[in-house]
Amino acid sequence: MLKKAKWPVSGFPRWPVAFLAGAALNLAFAPYRQPWVAPLALAILYALLKTVAGRPAFIRGLAFGAGLFAFGVPWIYLTLARFGGMPAPLAALACALFIAILASYAGLACAAFARLRGGDSLDPWLFAAIWVLGEWVRGVFLTGFPWLDVGYAASLPPLMAWAPLVGVLGLSFILTVSGALAVEALRGRRRGLLPVLLLLGVTPALAGLTFVHRAGAPVTTSLVQGDVLPTIKWRPGTLRMIIRRYLRLTAKSDGHLVIWPETAIPTYSHQLRRRFIPYMQRLARVGGRHFLFGLIEGNADDPNGPVYNAVMSIGRHDGFYRKRHLVPFGEYLPWPALLNPVLDVLHIPMASFTPWHGAEPPLPIAHARIGASICYEVAYGPLVTQGLPGATLLVNVSDDSWYGHSNEAAQQLQIAQLRAAEAGRDMAIATNDGITALIGHTGQIRAELAPFREGVLTVVAQPYAGLTPYDRLGDRGVLAALSLIVAVAGWRRRRARPSSLR
Repeated sequence: MLKKAKWPVSGFPRWPVAFLAGAALNLAFAPYRQPWVAPLALAILYALLKTVAGRPAFIRGLAFGAGLFAFGVPWIYLTLARFGGMPAPLAALACALFIAILASYAGLACAAFARLRGGDSLDPWLFAAIWVLGEWVRGVFLTGFPWLDVGYAASLPPLMAWAPLVGVLGLSFILTVSGALAVEALRGRRRGLLPVLLLLGVTPALAGLTFVHRAGAPVTTSLVQGDVLPTIKWRPGTLRMIIRRYLRLTAKSDGHLVIWPETAIPTYSHQLRRRFIPYMQRLARVGGRHFLFGLIEGNADDPNGPVYNAVMSIGRHDGFYRKRHLVPFGEYLPWPALLNPVLDVLHIPMASFTPWHGAEPPLPIAHARIGASICYEVAYGPLVTQGLPGATLLVNVSDDSWYGHSNEAAQQLQIAQLRAAEAGRDMAIATNDGITALIGHTGQIRAELAPFREGVLTVVAQPYAGLTPYDRLGDRGVLAALSLIVAVAGWRRRRARPSSLR
């Protein structure tokens, strides 16, 4: 008879092990893309929580979260210090505070698990449910930051076939519960691995399922990558040079739809109405083309008026899309009551944008209707799918040059893969310095342009119609199932308490 395995970290300090496990979890995400690391890292965390109470569990969860985000989002420091002009000590302090807040979600999730666990076969499911609910809260509370959710590690086939069914939160649950059940199997509860084996067996068959269908002719699309440094982009006197660069690259393209990146034209729309916009309208009319380009919508003469990060559409139909979810520290300062004293040292131009409130209809072009998003918005599944089923093609414009040669752009591309798979739509991504790409409706990268150089990527994007199960339910189905697991665990714990303590 096999003996139950002892977990190998038992002789080591616990919170450093948790920190290292959290740091290692970054290997599951882009650019490393090792999805097997995700269940392994969470298995270590689960093992560290099996025999501890609330406070030690919180500390170990906090250490795990600190390792994950300290190595996962150091590009925030680059934005503040290198391009924002913030003194290095203040930038480090702001970054450390941000990481501590993100890590606290993991700490609270682990403390909640320690309080509700019952020491039986429900524990792995409870751990995964609470962990994923913590990810969801982190993605919505105080405008949210749904970066590095575990489910994004599943951006490779065949795991990505689950995305149109359960979304990224459902994938987070699958990976997390797999790690926890593996720990239980090492302790002798090998029957718990049956659900994991069943999931693995079903997964290849999901690739053959289709929930959407082609809608009209393909759209030849040219994605223009200008590679304009932020230190140059916002410098007075460079606007004409930037416009000439994008027009020169556009002249080399042959796409019916031409997309320039976020704030490709770094000025206000009303300052372009005299010459630039009429010129682009003539270019569209003569060439039978359609243009999308990022700019600032607002009035420079009204300092108290709203300022929107926007995309302008010029062609057979003209229009605007205005960004609804802004980037903390880049486009607005979160927790202003706490951080207002450092506003004066931030020198990022246009750093106080206004979020657009309300729905934005798809932008019509000749053969498709475009569901647009700008940069960071791609991290929000419900926001991207809000325009469905009307939108037949997704477009994201971005400027990741603020984050230097970091992992941020690769992480964002990985997030976009899950959005495309959830929605069942092709997604064209035009960025300033990378990663410019076309993602297919199943989430696979079909073409990409080398980063940190100017260029044009011409691709054929296929519009699609129809709704995936995730489009119809969003996160509601997964959240309901997770809440049910937690409710059952709470009820079980209450029944287990002595009647004298009730």
